Amino acid sequence: MDDPGDFRVRLWSLSLNLPPAALAQAASLLAPHEAERAARFRFEHGRRRAIAGRGQLRAILGRCLGADPAALEFSYGPQGKPALAGVWSRSGWHFNLAHSADVALLALTRSGPLGVDVERIRPLPDVGRLVSRFFSPGENAAFQALAQDQKPDAFFRLWTRKEAWLKATGEGIAQSLARVEVSFLPGEPARLLRLPEGPAAVSRWRLHDLDSAPGFVAALAVVADAGPIHRESPEVFGT
Repeated sequence: MDDPGDFRVRLWSLSLNLPPAALAQAASLLAPHEAERAARFRFEHGRRRAIAGRGQLRAILGRCLGADPAALEFSYGPQGKPALAGVWSRSGWHFNLAHSADVALLALTRSGPLGVDVERIRPLPDVGRLVSRFFSPGENAAFQALAQDQKPDAFFRLWTRKEAWLKATGEGIAQSLARVEVSFLPGEPARLLRLPEGPAAVSRWRLHDLDSAPGFVAALAVVADAGPIHRESPEVFGT
């Protein structure tokens, strides 16, 4: 079990494209309902990604807790945010997992709630209309003023920074997407600019850009007094 006085934010960059032996290890850790959920994916790559993500999450949490990964229990908030349940609910660990294509990011800390998001940068049809419909008036005005070739990167910076905070708090996207404002223009560091609760709420959080795989953007939202970010080895199953 890890040091209970360690309040770093621990970050894993994980591949969901595991070799067969590692995938079998991941599958062996899943609860029956998790295996059934993975089996419902229509395509094989979706099934493999679901197994790899959940299995690696369990393996890492088990290592941190000094517990059998297969025995861990989870609960889910109103918007689906997972948390440790049962005897592990008192462990003090907060975690969040995000994935896009074959890339996943897992963040853990004892400092308090956190959220992480990662997205593959890609062209989206009608992205301007999407921003105008679902984002704040200020974000929409700034986005529409960008050159066309800047918009894909800008959109996914905007999305991941906002989504990281929404995941940290467990807020629903539909209720809060336009009420949370973040920086996203080229060269701007990640910052929360406005929250529904006002300026005092903004000061309680930190927003970080994260290095991810080429062609991806990622962001992390943590409480303001969280410890430093520490990158962990991506080799979960020793393959």
